[in-house]
Amino acid sequence: MGSLISLGVGNLEIDWGKNDFFRNHSRLFLPDDRNSATYYYADNIREDKPALVRRLASVKRRLELLGYTIKECMRQFNELMATHPNRLDKPPVTFEEFAEIIRRVDVERQGLPDSPENYDLGEYVTENILSDPEFTKTLPSLKSLERDAGTLLENLDPYVVLRLLAENPDNLEKPVIWRFADVLEGGYVAEDELFEHLQDSDRYLVVTEGSSDSKILQRSLELLLPDISDFFDFIDMSENYPFTGTGNLLRFCQGLVRIRIQNRILVVIDNDTAGNEVLTRLRSLDLPSKMMVAVLPNLSEFDVFETIGPSGTSLENINGKAVSIEMFLDLGYQTHGTPIVRWTSFNQELGQYHGELIDKQQYVRLYLDKGWRDSGYDCSKLRKLWSHLFQACTIGI
Repeated sequence: MGSLISLGVGNLEIDWGKNDFFRNHSRLFLPDDRNSATYYYADNIREDKPALVRRLASVKRRLELLGYTIKECMRQFNELMATHPNRLDKPPVTFEEFAEIIRRVDVERQGLPDSPENYDLGEYVTENILSDPEFTKTLPSLKSLERDAGTLLENLDPYVVLRLLAENPDNLEKPVIWRFADVLEGGYVAEDELFEHLQDSDRYLVVTEGSSDSKILQRSLELLLPDISDFFDFIDMSENYPFTGTGNLLRFCQGLVRIRIQNRILVVIDNDTAGNEVLTRLRSLDLPSKMMVAVLPNLSEFDVFETIGPSGTSLENINGKAVSIEMFLDLGYQTHGTPIVRWTSFNQELGQYHGELIDKQQYVRLYLDKGWRDSGYDCSKLRKLWSHLFQACTIGI
C-alpha cells in the first residue's frame, strides 16, 4: 500500500501524498515546530507520531507572505474554474460560495478522513470530503457534485483552502498538522531532507536609510513576530556602500530598477519631509512588481508633539514631517524630560520644514542594549509599525 503523508487542520485533510510523491509543506512551519500528533489508520487505529505543528493564526501570516492573500486565492480559484470541462454548463461553485463553505466548516466535526488510495481521481474530494455534512450544510448541492467537478477541485492549490479556513476566527487557534512520519519511517525521505527552508524568492530584502533603522526593525521583528522573522533580510544604506550622501537609498533603488531585480524588496522610508521627497522620486520610476515601498505610518501619538524651531517651542502634528523609526520606540523608557523634535532645514519644493528627534541615538541605545528584553518596555508603536510593514508586503499600501 505504501506510506501516506498529509496536511490538515483538525479532521479536515487539505493535501495528501504517497511514498516519495508529495508536496513539501515545511515552509509553512519553523524547524522547532516538530511535535507529536495523532495519526489515523484503518480499523479505527490511532497512533501518536512526530509531525510539524503550528497554529493556523501563525500559518496564515506565513501564507500571506508567500502570496496567498484573499485576492490571490480568488484569482487562482477563478483561473482553475475557467478550465472546467465543456460538458459542465457552469463552474460547480463560485469563489464566494466556496469561501463561505470553507469558512463555515467545523474542522473538529468533519468526518475522519478515509484513505485516498481507495478512490479514483476526483472521487476522494466529492465522496469523502465535500459530501460531508460540514460542507453540505452551506451548499446542499455538493451532495450530487459530479466527478469531473471533483477532479477540478482536487487540483485546487491546498493553500487556498488553508487560507480560507483562516477567515473563521474560531479556527485561528487550531493546529495545522503536517503528518510526515510514515514516509520518513518508510525511507522515502531522509530526516535532513524533510525540512526545506524558504527559498530566496520567498524572502524579503528590507532596505532602510541607516544601520540603526535596520537593527531596530530586525530586533523588534524577532521579538514581536518570531514566527515570520525568517522571511526577512536587512540591509542599510550607510555601511559598505559605494555612494555617500543623503541619496543612498534612492540611488540603490534606481540601480535595482535598472537591472530589473526579481527578488522581493521592501523599501522603508521615513515619514518625514526628506522621506516624502524621496518617495516622490521613487514613484516616478518604473518599479519592479516585487519592489514594495512603505512610508512609516501616521500615528495619532504624533498628532500633538513638542517641537522647537526658529519660532520657539510649540505643539505640532509631526506626521509627514519628522517621523523616523526612532519615534516608534518607547521614548519614556529610562529617560528624563520630554522628547522634542527640532525643525532643521526647509524644503522649498514641499513647502515645509524637516524635523528630527533630538538626541535620537540615546533612544536607540536604550532599546538595543536592554529595552528589547525588558518586559516593561512599551512596544505598542513597534507593533503598529510591523502591522503596517506586513500589510505593505502582502496587500500593498
